[in-house]
Amino acid sequence: MNEILKDYKLKIEDRRLKIALCRLIIVHCRSKIKHIIITLFITLEISLIAIPQKIYADDIDSTNYKIKDLTVGASGEGDQSSSNYRLLQSIGDDLNDDRFSSTNYKLGVGVAYNWMATAPSIKCFETTSEGSTSCDDADANPDGMVMICGDGGCYDKARFELNSENNPSDTLYSIQITTDAGWGSWDYIDGATFMIENESNHDINDYLTESSWEGTASSINVLGLDQDTTYYLRATALHGDFTESDPGPDANTSTAEPQISFDIDIDGTGGSSSETASPYSIDLGVIELGSVTTATDLIWMDFGTNLGEGAKIFVRDSYSGLYSSSESYTLSSSDADLDSNPGYGLVEYSSSETYLGPLSVESSFGNGGNIVGGISNSIYSEPIYNSSSEPLYGGRCGLYVKARPEEATPHSDDYTDTIIMTVGGDI
Repeated sequence: MNEILKDYKLKIEDRRLKIALCRLIIVHCRSKIKHIIITLFITLEISLIAIPQKIYADDIDSTNYKIKDLTVGASGEGDQSSSNYRLLQSIGDDLNDDRFSSTNYKLGVGVAYNWMATAPSIKCFETTSEGSTSCDDADANPDGMVMICGDGGCYDKARFELNSENNPSDTLYSIQITTDAGWGSWDYIDGATFMIENESNHDINDYLTESSWEGTASSINVLGLDQDTTYYLRATALHGDFTESDPGPDANTSTAEPQISFDIDIDGTGGSSSETASPYSIDLGVIELGSVTTATDLIWMDFGTNLGEGAKIFVRDSYSGLYSSSESYTLSSSDADLDSNPGYGLVEYSSSETYLGPLSVESSFGNGGNIVGGISNSIYSEPIYNSSSEPLYGGRCGLYVKARPEEATPHSDDYTDTIIMTVGGDI
């Protein structure tokens, strides 16, 4: 058998197709062709040529409008530009596909979501916090909004801070606020006054950086709230044209009511933090001629307010002095130095506050030693302490009760007086 082997090469020239090798093997046997086997080995080299796309990227805003939503309906509108606007959209986006969002997440595709700022969250939104806070601001740390608004917290204002969620520091934020937990409608916080404004008054000037929202001189950035009301707050982020985010998760807080807190305790000089229950009584002891008698127990008072104008403690009594019914005699009360004059009255032992104020004693009761301030049964009570026309948190004060008889004072064991303390706004 003679075997004849011949190689044939077939080459096809083309930009997209190359046949690398074609080998034809023909086998002869006894001068008769018995088998013909043809094997083709083909290698394809294919090149894709990009087709230019025309994208409109100009005129996406003007002095009269700004496009903030890139959503395009699924109906495939043909006219996506006009003499008044152009739509910037990338091929293949389907922003209305409901599979991209749920109650737990939202996914986006295309250039629109690459440019969009990250939705911010609320780090703290507080009005009445006491004893702790989620805010970083030093004016609200460590004890919460009572440090800013006084006892009970804020009734007409609030403080919030943002979590930037890694947005750049020059990102601008718009703040939305409502009393509707479902966010069926909402208003905005004015970037200049921090008052609530409606949508018709809301513009680009109400978008501020995080540092501008949180760097307020008074540490308050929401004003004009109603007392005893729950508010909800959320924010959007904007970093350049065409990038405003959806609103981030909200936070809520409830405003306080205007209030003055006041409490009386009876204890000795070590009772600056004691708590005692009514009825309240003090034993003055034996009043001796020619000497000053000081009651062992003091009148201690807790005092605080969230009123912007502050508050006062007023004092009056039943008899304008120590009265003996059996002798029909009164040891009169008046401003006096008991070291050299007879009389009866009150003098400050100490006063302090935790925040704001300060708590201040009226001059006639604050001279110390045995110089007392007089009290009377006038219907117009005399002020004895004030919060310095400011809110006050954690005020505490103590008063001595002192007396010195005069030579004409008759002996009796029924001298008594009823001291009445009242509080009111400093108006």
